[in-house]
Amino acid sequence: MFEALGLDANAIAVYRTLLLSPSVTHAQLAERAGVDHDGVHLALDVLEQKGLLRRSHSDPAGVRTESPQVAFERLLGDQEEKLHRAQEQLSSIRTGAAQLVDEYQRSVNRRRGEVEHLVETDEIVSRLVELGENVAASIDSVVTKQPTVHQLRESKMDEEKYFERGIKLRTVYPASARHDELVVEYAKWLAARGGAARTSITVPNRVLIYDGEVAVLMFDPEDHSRGAVIINTPGVVATLRAMFELIWAASTDLAPSDDEDLRPEERELLQLLARGLKDEAIARQLGISIRTVRRMINNLSLRMETSSRFALGAKAAERGWL
Repeated sequence: MFEALGLDANAIAVYRTLLLSPSVTHAQLAERAGVDHDGVHLALDVLEQKGLLRRSHSDPAGVRTESPQVAFERLLGDQEEKLHRAQEQLSSIRTGAAQLVDEYQRSVNRRRGEVEHLVETDEIVSRLVELGENVAASIDSVVTKQPTVHQLRESKMDEEKYFERGIKLRTVYPASARHDELVVEYAKWLAARGGAARTSITVPNRVLIYDGEVAVLMFDPEDHSRGAVIINTPGVVATLRAMFELIWAASTDLAPSDDEDLRPEERELLQLLARGLKDEAIARQLGISIRTVRRMINNLSLRMETSSRFALGAKAAERGWL
């Protein structure tokens, strides 16, 4: 029962015998406890060490029993301290093991190159710079928010270098970007150098696709603080590439030629009408007022000689505008 405290059955038997017969001789102690001569000596040493026996003041050769309560309080306290240290050590081992597992996973991911989750801004920027330096043919991107003046300036500086290397650039902006003069000016700058910028009513997430082989997208489109994910798993990248091509095909040029029958914002409005959106929702998507939406619908109805929105949609479909 008390082996964990260093007290075996012989030691307990000797102690109990001494409780009943404190004045027994060594031979009597051995006989009554059922322990051999050497075992009694060993048991007496252990009991004294554990505080259950103490040398007699009147006869140093003799011993007297001590209260087990005091001894066990000390022994159990020592045991609890050992357990506490063991738990701390185990916790430390668990923490270290978790770190090693994390390092291993990151190492494996880097070796395989399949998925990287980057949270810190500096990490993301560093990886984007690396991907940009290694790109060989194309960069396709989807932007979910209108860029700032600073972002457009930085884009021109970076993209000028890409054009010098013959890299093909395509970018899709949200429909509301069409009403930002700086973005339109940037689109014309891009087109003059062989790039292309379009607007779409569908921009699900910020995405960059390098050479059709590596994709970067926000971990959470609604919370950019959660960082970005870099993927080169072929199946995933192929899906993202197909998604981009669908968005690109349905989008309209941000810097259109002057001879188009339908202005880009009119094409986007017709697409939203075909989806059944109400004027308020269309206005939000296009970044214009409800009054402007209604004026555009009236102008299109007059041009196509229709008297209802349903008829307007049908005519637009006949002309291949949807």
